Amino acid sequence: MGSRQVLKRVIVVLDEPQDPVNIGAVVRTMKNMGLGRLHLARPGGFEPYRIQAVAHTGADIIESARVFERLDDALAGTRLVVGTTARGRRVRRNYLRPREAAAEVVGAVRSGEEVALLFGREDRGLSNDELDLCSRIVVIPTDPRHSSLNLAQAVLVLAYEIFLAAGAAPPFKKPRRASARASRDELKSLVGEVEASLHAIDFFKAHKVTPILRTVREVAARADLDEREAALFKAMAYEVRNYLARQGLDSTS
Repeated sequence: MGSRQVLKRVIVVLDEPQDPVNIGAVVRTMKNMGLGRLHLARPGGFEPYRIQAVAHTGADIIESARVFERLDDALAGTRLVVGTTARGRRVRRNYLRPREAAAEVVGAVRSGEEVALLFGREDRGLSNDELDLCSRIVVIPTDPRHSSLNLAQAVLVLAYEIFLAAGAAPPFKKPRRASARASRDELKSLVGEVEASLHAIDFFKAHKVTPILRTVREVAARADLDEREAALFKAMAYEVRNYLARQGLDSTS
């Protein structure tokens, strides 16, 4: 099952969301992370035009969102329900961190199950009775002095981990023109040009040559320059002396 198919089987369930602005922010987050199914249980105000104004995109999610009077109905058909809470409680539950939960969510979906990610209302989160409906409870680690996240922030953290676990993250773009790693001779030539230009500006009047050039070599090695990059820096060093010559300055003294 491909990553997009995995994400399509994950349902974001908001229990009693009170503010259309927060719903809109959740929709925007869902679009960012490739999620497309939204269930709302007893929303305080489902106003599509206000939600769309915040979401910017995501009209498809808003139009297909389902509204329920009972949380049980919003979760119907899902086998794995992952709830969220700002803190662990004394009741023994199946607590997980977002990354651990994400791996289990992806595994469940690939086994043919539908999964619900359950988030509570903005002011009080999920009650113990609502947490009883969950198979797993995610606690997002935060500073204990400020443990409560905004609704959309909580959705984003968990959705992001699922996005990565599903392998949906696109690879970095390759450079337009590939170039081989700079050879030792090319790096030696580069350091030579740097040395000549530093002499031209009398840099070594106050610095010792050997340790400075050793540092230049070390920096070039750590940078792992390719042929084009080495040629560019070599040309920059050369142009220092070329500029001095154009200005009629003696760069050989």
